[in-house]
Amino acid sequence: MPVPASVTRALARGINLSHWLSQHPLDEPHLQSYIGERDFALIKRLGFTHVRLPIDTALLQSPDGSLRESGFVYVDRALDWARANRLGVVIDLHPVPAPKIAQDTTAYSHFENLWTAIARRYLPRPLDVVYELLNEPVEPNPQAWRETSIKLVRAIRAVDRRHTIIVCGHNWSGPDDLPAIRPIEDDNIVYTFHFYLPHEFTHQGATWGSAHWRPMRNVPYPLTTDNVQTVLAGLPDNSATSLRRLAQERVDITWIERRMKPVLDYQQQHRVPLYCGEFGVYRAYSPPESRYRWLSDVVKTLEANRIGWAMWDYKGGFALLETDKPEPRADHGVLRALGLG
Repeated sequence: MPVPASVTRALARGINLSHWLSQHPLDEPHLQSYIGERDFALIKRLGFTHVRLPIDTALLQSPDGSLRESGFVYVDRALDWARANRLGVVIDLHPVPAPKIAQDTTAYSHFENLWTAIARRYLPRPLDVVYELLNEPVEPNPQAWRETSIKLVRAIRAVDRRHTIIVCGHNWSGPDDLPAIRPIEDDNIVYTFHFYLPHEFTHQGATWGSAHWRPMRNVPYPLTTDNVQTVLAGLPDNSATSLRRLAQERVDITWIERRMKPVLDYQQQHRVPLYCGEFGVYRAYSPPESRYRWLSDVVKTLEANRIGWAMWDYKGGFALLETDKPEPRADHGVLRALGLG
């Protein structure tokens, strides 16, 4: 069956619940307290239609492949909270780093068994619970990744033919990766990509990834040869060269549309639904008004092309929230940028 209209509506506008069930030590005090039902209620009240739920496979599965019932309890609770607040959920298997399941037969076997268990457990859930195979695989061979995705889809379909599945490209899920794989012969699939371009803006000051992002501060958006000059002073040569070259391209909404064109062409060529599962700007060193403008231009581009989305993230370094203590409070500049303010 094709992707149900109710799923398309659910995937329209979402937020990532990062650093809860993944990307953090999986100790019980954190799992119990970091996200609660009040967060789901707030997310619904702010106008979102779904949450993307990153889950570390270690929460649900031991290294020997055996299942951890104690971990599934947290996923069950999240799905219950979402349903109570009329929110869809993307179950996003999100181990860091991603396992080499296209290359390692044991890793693949464990992963397939986990997806079979997930599909069997959540078969009765509403259709707005969606399965995302793997976050940002790092697989150099697109055909190997496509074949692995096909095997996983078949394993899920042997148990669950109802729920929509999300499939990504082969290498970090960038907009240039998805076009390297042909769609899978299953109509109930949404194809996903992530959009963080240009990283010199969205990841300025980040302590991970490329070293030349780390010393960058106050990089503006739009970025031009005129407004970049004050930022270049004091940057190391490699960072300055990268940023200067980028400014010469003039980074604005037209630049964003151009960099998103590979997935837009894929959408048109294959007539498949797309979903942008991650986009956002690291808050620590980015000028707020520039961050808002970039978020707004990305959302405008996505929605103009009927692409559902989930911003990264709710409480982490790219956060929607200004504070979560004593009560969660959203950054209204971000909300306006997302079309929700």
